[in-house]
Amino acid sequence: MKEVLIEAVSRTKSGKEVARKLRAAQKIPAVVYGKDQKPIALEIDYQHFHTIYHGLHGENVLVNLKIDGKLSDKKSLIRDIQYDPVFGNIIHIDFQNISMEQKIHLSVLVRLHGTAIGVKSYGGILQWSLRELEVSCLPDSIPEAIDINIDNLNIHDSIRVKDIDLPGIEFLDDPDKTIVNVIPPVLVKETVTETAEEGEIAPEEAKIDEEAEPEVISEKKTEERKTEKGKKE
Repeated sequence: MKEVLIEAVSRTKSGKEVARKLRAAQKIPAVVYGKDQKPIALEIDYQHFHTIYHGLHGENVLVNLKIDGKLSDKKSLIRDIQYDPVFGNIIHIDFQNISMEQKIHLSVLVRLHGTAIGVKSYGGILQWSLRELEVSCLPDSIPEAIDINIDNLNIHDSIRVKDIDLPGIEFLDDPDKTIVNVIPPVLVKETVTETAEEGEIAPEEAKIDEEAEPEVISEKKTEERKTEKGKKE
């Protein structure tokens, strides 16, 4: 399990105005709490934390907090990070002190490796349904992430929670939940419209012409008879 060192400074003041001033000074308001322990309000340099956290790529790590220059005798976990909904920058962090002898519950990132044969060779579509899994384990057994190789996944194949087995890890999600699967490609039927070639008459048009032609001829003959009758008179 990877460990990181994060430096913090304790603070006695709290509230929205204090938090606003800290953020304006490029500091992140934070708190550390634990069982049978009074929460401690902290402030952390934004760039210091961002550099460390950015390099983790969402992995779980054990945190060694150094508060006011003194290293804590307890390990911590990052339990929550709040982000500004507009700008996306970090606005608050929760740390939890833990006992190395007690199991804890937490979410672990799922990472996929490889390219499914059903996608690569047969045009299937990969569906990644669970990006995190809930687990229970001792702190020193916490995986940084759950790595799954999908090279052999063909169309209609899937990997479920019950298919994952890691030593010392109890999975808390429904065992039958699908983590990732490959479905067949979607086939789009093309509609072909036949058009008459140049000079041809479509059947409908031909029918109209055929019905109209006798009427035209009849009118012409009637007109001719009237002309001949006029001549005789």
